[in-house]
Amino acid sequence: MDNYVYIVAGLPELTSGFENTGFNYAAVKESIMELLSEKDQQLVELMEGGFNEDTLNAEFYDKAAKSKNRFIREYFDFDGRLRNMKVNYLAKRLGKQGDNYIVELPEADFEEAKQITDILADADFVDREQRMDDLKWEKASDIARMDYFNMNAILAFLVKAKTVQRWAELDAAKGQEMFHKLVAEVRGTFEGVNGPSALRQAQGPSGASALEKVEGA
Repeated sequence: MDNYVYIVAGLPELTSGFENTGFNYAAVKESIMELLSEKDQQLVELMEGGFNEDTLNAEFYDKAAKSKNRFIREYFDFDGRLRNMKVNYLAKRLGKQGDNYIVELPEADFEEAKQITDILADADFVDREQRMDDLKWEKASDIARMDYFNMNAILAFLVKAKTVQRWAELDAAKGQEMFHKLVAEVRGTFEGVNGPSALRQAQGPSGASALEKVEGA
């Protein structure tokens, strides 16, 4: 049986537990992975390939494009197009050719193109990176907007959690801001979608919450 409802129900408590200790993506991921099936664990590992510059290549994007999971396909199609725009922008500024670093993707309209162009034109590096990460955050939300208790919701959460970790390491104030945004989102999602009957479903027959399942794993 899938544990999606249990996991999502426990995210508000799981994330807010780092309020005083500092956010720890690895610990969050480990807690979630313990409750996932082997198939879903493989999806998380595939997604994490997109966080690693060493594995972020044409082979990775091809594998993501062929994934049976909709979030993986759509998010990394967006990510690949964004990275191609960054490559072209930097190559143009340096007076070089960026063709060797472009990832081949199918011809398609890219609705975020203008927004990314505007962000790349921002002369402030830190502001540019923050705006780019905010755009990635919103894209993850858009893809999983109607996914409440399934793997897409969990993958979207992990994308955002990874972003929180990145900024916690780069800029403590920004990291704290994004941490609170993540906590507010997961609380709002669960409370907004669920009434008493759904809460009972999330707790299961034993009445145990997802966080209790995580702590007892």
